[in-house]
Parts: sequence; structure tokens; C-alpha cells
Amino acid sequence: MMEAPPMTTAAAESPLAPIDAKTRQRLAKIDGPFRPIDGPFDSNQEAWSLRLPPSLYASVFTLPLAIDKTMWWDTSNFFTIFLAPLLSYFLLLGIEGILIFYVYKETTSVEIPEDSTLCEANADTDWLLRIVCLFLATAYIFADLRQTLGMYRWVQCVPEWHPGHQEITDYCCRYSGRTSLPMQRYHDDYGVTVKKPAVGFTCCFRFSIFFLVLLPKIILAIIWLVYGLGYVASATTNTDMILHAIVVMFALKVDDVLYRVLTPDVFQTWMTHNFEITFSEEEENEAIRWLPYVAILLMGGAVAGLYIGWCNYSNIFDFLPLDEL
Repeated sequence: MMEAPPMTTAAAESPLAPIDAKTRQRLAKIDGPFRPIDGPFDSNQEAWSLRLPPSLYASVFTLPLAIDKTMWWDTSNFFTIFLAPLLSYFLLLGIEGILIFYVYKETTSVEIPEDSTLCEANADTDWLLRIVCLFLATAYIFADLRQTLGMYRWVQCVPEWHPGHQEITDYCCRYSGRTSLPMQRYHDDYGVTVKKPAVGFTCCFRFSIFFLVLLPKIILAIIWLVYGLGYVASATTNTDMILHAIVVMFALKVDDVLYRVLTPDVFQTWMTHNFEITFSEEEENEAIRWLPYVAILLMGGAVAGLYIGWCNYSNIFDFLPLDEL
């Protein structure tokens, strides 16, 4: 009886990745033998991820999802996971509002001589430096808008809630961990692993995210775009123009600073890892690859439009009666 030939697989047929001398020396210093696994591979085939940004805007609605709803009203969890992020979020909105108020007041109170424009009154400033400062301030604002877009995409990747999801949550709480947003891993025939939400959001919860978190974030970014650029354009000296641009950039980083100061390390770890959604290469929207060109065109259009608007029609931006304040 003839002996059957040994079975071969693609992994067994593929050549092992060679180890150069320096790599071999580094591995020799680590306890335990190391050798290549399978053959060389294309890392672009691995999953790419979508994460929520390290932000108070994100933590205010995601941290409660890290624990099971039966634990929400525990005294410790209520004060640390519910109340603390909510108070931090309101503190952030208050600081942003104060900064916007004073930028608006400073910008609209600039004295412009009759038969002159804002840019003519500030003719002593260098035009090239003015464009650079306006462009940098706009880039920070667009980075904030892109962060908001990433949060919107993440929320849209979470399915709609239906009653059957409760059984999934109960199963996860019983056999894995007590969370309100369990995740599910999926494998394909090529060994690529992706991670998706196993349950969904209710319509009420999704609407509250859009209306109470994303909408205020977008409104604040638009206000900074209009009056932040006006604040930069209203500078009377080159030094003031640089400082005004820095003020705008600093204001857009207040969220990051407060998040790192007011959010405990364990919650920051939850935000980084617990809510990550991964995708395969086939799920990529290739239109995103054109983002640099689209962003440059949009930023250039915003700078040009608002610069012309503030130079020639600055009075239309002054609609609040702040003369008596």
C-alpha cells in the first residue's frame, strides 16, 4: 500500500523570513528562543481601526458604556463615571464660551477710520505673515472638525438597538465582563481579525449624542473659524498677529488639556482600547485618501472668503450689543 504524501499548506510552503545578524543578536538577549512565524506577509492586509479621540466630548457619553447598566447607580460609579465627566464637559463648554466671548469683543471693538477697511487700518502688518497665521489657525480648526467627523463615523458604525441585544449583553456580563457595549471579534480565511460592536444604541441615546455633544462641538468650531480668523486679521502688528493665532490654536487644545488632567488613567485606557472598532482592507473608503487635497481646498477657500469678508464687510459680524459691557 502506497504511503500518502504529506499534506502541505500555504504557510508551510512559504519561505521563512531571514534573520539578519543584528536581529539575531537582539533576540539572543531576550529570554527564550525566537524564530520567524510562517512567511513574510503584507501588513496592509491587517485591519485598520477607528477610535474615539482622547476628548471630554467623547468620554462624556462613552465612559458609562464601559460598565453594565446595573452598576450605573452604584455610589462610586455614579460620582466617578457619570458625574465627573459630565461636570468636566460643562467646564469645557464654559471655558470655550468665555474665550469666544472675549475674542468676539476684541475683534468687533477694533476702531476703523471712516472710508477705510479693517485690512487698510492694519496695513503695517506683513501680508505674507498674515496669510500664514490665518492658514495655521484654520488648520487647527479643521483638525477639530475632522475629529468631530471621526466621532460621527464611530457612532454610525454602532448598529441600532433591538431587544435581542440584551441577551448578548447578559451573556458578556456572565462569561466575560460587565459592560454595556460588548464587542465581537471576527476572523476571515486569511487570518485577519476585526472587532465590531456586538450590540447597538437606542435611537434616543444616538440622538442625544448628536444633539448634546456633536452639534455643540461643530457650532463652537464654526464660531472659532469665523471670529478666530477675524481676531487674527484684526491684529495691528506682526507680533500681535502671531499671538492672536496662538490664542486661537490654544483655545482649540483646551479640550485635550482638560481631558488629560481631569480623566483618571484607567478611564483613559478604557477610551483608548475598549471602544476601538477595526476594519478589513476591503472596508476602506478610498475616497478618504483624497482628504489632503480636499482639506487644502477647503482651508484655502475658508481663509480667502473670511479674509475678504473681514477686510471689506467687518461690520456685518458685529451683531451683539456689547458696547455697554
